[in-house]
Order: sequence, then structure tokens, then C-alpha cells
Amino acid sequence: MDSVSHGSVSTLIGFIFIQFYEVPFFPLLVILFVWGVLVDYDHAIYYKRKHPEAKIWNIPQLIKIYFSTVDNNDEFVYHTWLHEPLGVLFVSAITIPIFYFSKYPEFIILAIGCYFFHFLLDLFSGKMKPLAPFNEKFTINWQILPRNSFTAASISLLVFLVTLTIQIFIGF
Repeated sequence: MDSVSHGSVSTLIGFIFIQFYEVPFFPLLVILFVWGVLVDYDHAIYYKRKHPEAKIWNIPQLIKIYFSTVDNNDEFVYHTWLHEPLGVLFVSAITIPIFYFSKYPEFIILAIGCYFFHFLLDLFSGKMKPLAPFNEKFTINWQILPRNSFTAASISLLVFLVTLTIQIFIGF
């Protein structure tokens, strides 16, 4: 799944989150971006293997490579083990102490929620290696959701509008 989709789902999670917790806006945006979108930067490892001329710091070049290869379903589209079930547990275990001692420990819920839904979007839109890093050969390929951002962003927008309508008329 691409960054637009991950960003729209993270925004939806952030909207739901601020309905329950009063937190500062700027840290909220940073958490949404880092735990919901920036974690996809690990794809650069595979892009670099497949395209040695690619510069890891050249974001527009990496985006161009991504869109030129998204339909190939090749190994370089795979993410690292941090996007697999063990990685979700690992990142969650690191996230808890980061925010537990902060002024807003409720950010634990937001960060883990963004990362978990990032994982789910990737799971339902393409190949996964659920036993990584221990077994890289076993893969599953659920393509329930398309990889392009338009469909996922549309789903997110629809859920957002339904949530907003419920919020306005019922007052949840």
C-alpha cells in the first residue's frame, strides 16, 4: 500500500483519537506521520538492491521507482520484518516506554494503533512474510485491497464521513 493510503488511514485514526483525548496538535501530527507513514521508508532497502543507482535520500526518485514497480509484486516491494507480526510486537514494545514516561502517555494508543493499521493495510493489499525474520520463504498474498491510493483513500474518506456524520448528529 502506498503512502497516501497510509496517511489517510492515519488521519482517520487521529480524528477518532482526538475525540477521546485532549492532546497537542503538533505531536499528534508527528506521531501520525512517523508511526503511520514514515515506517514505509524501509522499502528503500529493496529499491536500492533492485536499482543501485537510486539514492536513499532522494525521496522523489524513490516515489518514482515505487510507482513504476508497484504492479510487479516483486521481492523489492516487500517490506522488512518490521512490517510483519513479530515486527509489530517489536515496534510496540519500543513505543510503550517512549510515551509511557511522557506528558501524554495516551500517545501509546495512537502510535501503536497507527502502526497496527499500517500493518493491516499492507497485509490486505499484497504479499507478506508472516514468519519473518525466521522464515523468509513462507509468504501469503492477500490482495483484498488494491495497492493504489485512490481506492484506499476513498475507503478512508467514506469511513471518515460516516464517523463525522455520526459525531454531528448523534454526538458520540
